[in-house]
Amino acid sequence: MSQSNAQPSILWFQLIGLSLVQGAITLTWLLYRLYVPQLLTTFGFPGLFPTILVIENALGVIIEPLAGNFSDCQRQWMGTRFPFISLGVILASGLFIAIPSFYIFGQSLNSLHWIFPILLILWAVAMALFRSPVTALLGQYAIETKLPQAMSILIFIGGIVGAIRPISSEFILSLGSGVTFTVGSLVLLGSVAVLRYFNPDLSVIPQSEQPHQELYLKNLVFIASLGLFGAWGTRFILGEIFPQVIKNSGGNVKWMMFTGLILLAFASIPAGLIAVKIGNTKATLIGLIATSILLIPLSFFSHSILFLFLLFLIASYSLVANGIIPIAFSLVPPHKAGLGIGVYFAAFSLAMSGYDFIVKQPGTVNLFISSGLGIIAFLMIAILINFIPKLTTSTSTS
Repeated sequence: MSQSNAQPSILWFQLIGLSLVQGAITLTWLLYRLYVPQLLTTFGFPGLFPTILVIENALGVIIEPLAGNFSDCQRQWMGTRFPFISLGVILASGLFIAIPSFYIFGQSLNSLHWIFPILLILWAVAMALFRSPVTALLGQYAIETKLPQAMSILIFIGGIVGAIRPISSEFILSLGSGVTFTVGSLVLLGSVAVLRYFNPDLSVIPQSEQPHQELYLKNLVFIASLGLFGAWGTRFILGEIFPQVIKNSGGNVKWMMFTGLILLAFASIPAGLIAVKIGNTKATLIGLIATSILLIPLSFFSHSILFLFLLFLIASYSLVANGIIPIAFSLVPPHKAGLGIGVYFAAFSLAMSGYDFIVKQPGTVNLFISSGLGIIAFLMIAILINFIPKLTTSTSTS
């Protein structure tokens, strides 16, 4: 459907509100992963955290598509996804405060220590309840050709927040779990309040003007495949290759990690503009092929040259990170955006669950193996994307 001059191609205020929610989600997970291993050890569960992550990701496989589909139905019934999003955020915020509260007041109750791991899992379930519905809003805030640019704003904000971990971990831990988790909870609630203020139910194309489209099972399978390989490729780059190359290059590891992650966040902006200019599918394919090629020398060359390759890798990977979710949106009709993105996140969670089950400690996989498996993951995505012309969501041609 063509846009009239009076209709914006991106709803910037709503997009900014959504990006703040994305940043808040990133922050709460950052705080969670930073504190919880210590809290579990205090309760007598040392080494349990990797198992909890596996369980949380496994539950996400079921919850993400169900929550996304329910929000789709709610939008059809009520014209809004926001009540379900609000419910998930309120539950997540309350449980996030309950975690340090139980830690502070429950240590003396030895017979109830088993409740603490369950509380952690319940919080992750609450977070999974609203991730697909809130991400589905992205499809309302930008026309299809502008989705990579809109996606770049979410990645930018989330990346900036995530980049603080290497240089701020000690400071955050010094604040104590009570203060830190309360701040995280308030930030999450505040970000959703900002989104609510900007009327989150607006859409660049109103529901009444959206063409009738069918949902094809093959498209959902395709989206799930993107999620699986996208998760593995992302984990190998950000969890294995990126930290190891920086560590091997010498210098201050914390600040080099911070710098690299900041560059990755800022690279999303031009990546989004490039995708809009040349087309998202083409830009994503270029990013996938370039990333695969750049991963080859990481196992062979000297440390200083490796860091140079890493800078180019940041640029190419940004095209991939920006492009995959907009591709997922393009393969489902607008009224099923929540289900489509839920299937993507479910597959992503499944891949992460399997990875966490096999690799107990991130950053320990051999660099040669990480590069090879990363190349396979990205090339598989490239092969999948070549089949996009054979997939369609529309029942009629215009």
